Amino acid sequence: MRIELHRRRHRGHLVAACLSAAALGGCANFSEVGAADNDLYMVSATGVSYTMSIAALTSAAREKANAFCGKQQMKADLRQLVRGWRPMQVELYFRCQPQGVSLQALLD
Repeated sequence: MRIELHRRRHRGHLVAACLSAAALGGCANFSEVGAADNDLYMVSATGVSYTMSIAALTSAAREKANAFCGKQQMKADLRQLVRGWRPMQVELYFRCQPQGVSLQALLD
C-alpha cells in the first residue's frame, strides 16, 4: 500500500513538473513565410501568453527563417526586425543566400 501511494505521488509531481515547464516555455503562433519586397521574405511570431519573452519570440522567428532557407540549401540573411508589445509580436524580414557567400563578396 505504501509503495503504491508513493508511485501515485511521484507520478503527480512528474505531471506537475511537465505542465510547469510547458507554461514557462511559452507558446507562439507563426505566420507562414511570405514574400515581401526586393527578394525579402517575412515571418511573424505572436506570443499566445505572456510567459514567452520578446527575446524568445525573436529566437523562434529566427529559427523559422533558418529552416525556410535551409530547405533551399541556403542560409538566412536577417535584414530587419520589428517588435510590438500589444500583442507581443515579432516580424522578421530576411533573404535566403547561398551558404558560402559573404557580405564582402557581394560588395565586390
